[in-house]
Amino acid sequence: MEKKYTIFDFLGQVFFIFGITVACLSLFVIMFGKDAKDISTIFALGEKGLAITTLGQYFLMAFLLNVVRFVLFTDRIIKRWSVLARTISMFVVIIILIGTFAYMFGWFPVGDIKSWGMFFVCFFVCAVISVIVSTINEKKENEKLQEALERMKKGEL
Repeated sequence: MEKKYTIFDFLGQVFFIFGITVACLSLFVIMFGKDAKDISTIFALGEKGLAITTLGQYFLMAFLLNVVRFVLFTDRIIKRWSVLARTISMFVVIIILIGTFAYMFGWFPVGDIKSWGMFFVCFFVCAVISVIVSTINEKKENEKLQEALERMKKGEL
């Protein structure tokens, strides 16, 4: 039985992505804010925090990423793609979206190879963590479903 997703599920995921992003950005501000102030609009306030405009941009990014996730990972729209194709597409769209935002909002110098290298290192680390967390979560959900199925077979439900 597939769970019906509501607007609250969607918004919950948007705020989850936004919260994790802001937590990471806050850490980066503490570590690099003073030095990166003149290089990136993300660090416009230096080590003092994040600007409201930056938070708005990241909220929009979280919203758009969740729209992409919904489109790619629900069978309502794309029915015949494998999980691998959906995942690869998601990563490609994320890179394009972040590149576009970086260019539009001056997040980092898009012509600088070092900036892209740092972006891809951060992206890779975050992607690996995301895949690990998702795998653990899926395993736990499958275990719960298996336990419920076994109880149902025994007539406990």
